Amino acid sequence: MSLNRTQIMTEAMKLDALEREALAEEILLSIRDADREQIDAAWLMEARRRDAAFEARQTTAKPVDEVIQRLLNKGQV
Repeated sequence: MSLNRTQIMTEAMKLDALEREALAEEILLSIRDADREQIDAAWLMEARRRDAAFEARQTTAKPVDEVIQRLLNKGQV
């Protein structure tokens, strides 16, 4: 019996944080190299866009602990 994406996600979320991180890394590494390069290029472009917005004072920065706590409170992490 094969599992669908929702079933896999449900089971994966039962893992502790370190196991989920390792699983996510394995999944990312399983993506073909060409796709990986496109993904890395897209993230680099996004990082540069965010940096430029910050430098132009179009956005602000917040301490990572504050952001993580806010997400934890919302149940998103």
